[in-house]
Amino acid sequence: MYISFQSQYERCQKLSSDDNSATLTLFKALLNEGTNKYYSVLNAEHFYTSTTDLTVDGTYSYPLPYNCSKLHTIKTTVGTTDYVATEFPGDENAWIALRGGTSASENSYPTYFFVKKNTFEIWPTSSTDGLTMTERYKVTTKDLSADDYTTGTILTATNGSTAIVGNAPSWTSAMVGRYLKITGDEIWYEISAVPTATTITLAREYGGTSIVAGTTAYKIGECSLLPENFQDAPCDYAMQIYYQVKENPTLAQIYKNNFDEKKELLTRYGSNNTTSGVIEEEVRTPNYNNFPSGLS
Repeated sequence: MYISFQSQYERCQKLSSDDNSATLTLFKALLNEGTNKYYSVLNAEHFYTSTTDLTVDGTYSYPLPYNCSKLHTIKTTVGTTDYVATEFPGDENAWIALRGGTSASENSYPTYFFVKKNTFEIWPTSSTDGLTMTERYKVTTKDLSADDYTTGTILTATNGSTAIVGNAPSWTSAMVGRYLKITGDEIWYEISAVPTATTITLAREYGGTSIVAGTTAYKIGECSLLPENFQDAPCDYAMQIYYQVKENPTLAQIYKNNFDEKKELLTRYGSNNTTSGVIEEEVRTPNYNNFPSGLS
């Protein structure tokens, strides 16, 4: 199951019996640090998404998606056929030579792409306007920071529908990408759109019991991109460092063992048939000697 950021840091507070404000600040930082350690070494389906552009005749440069950290492939659809372009295997000098300086050959679809700082270039350029290019890429992740949102209730939720209507909430576009859990259903659903302050669109159909003119409680939480079974791993990391700071090596080692065990399981089972899930480097945890006042 998914674990919201607030539930993560509250879990750390309960495990440590420490609700000091300085400790809370540290827990929040360490939760993001532990999560990012997985993000940086795991190449799994959870971290990929796609967007589309339309080709422009003779245009070779297109903007990268704002949250792109690694462009994987570009697929151009011509009629009912998809043509996949791959990343150019050479350096920029070879790329310039291929493109022939400032001009480029034309075809209906590109064969290669080359990534610049904020753009990607294609070769050959398309000779047709309006073809759909689907860019598959690894997203740039951001630190979690939002507390759970529970204002109002759920007015309408229909089984098999993605539309959710609220009673007196103030939902915002900032909630896109967060997860909604309706009390009684207990399944987390990703939010794909927030059309108005009282309506939400889910990324997949609601599977619980339909609600009509209801007053059902709910929670909107910010969750990491880690697979559901590994959502609690950052808590183990945070607790490990906490007990290192507290100079309790026994408990620090217990939480380190938990973290390492989940890392190993993620290595084995956190991938899919098309994208390697192999962790490419060791996850290292620093020895924190300095910590905020009030934590001692």
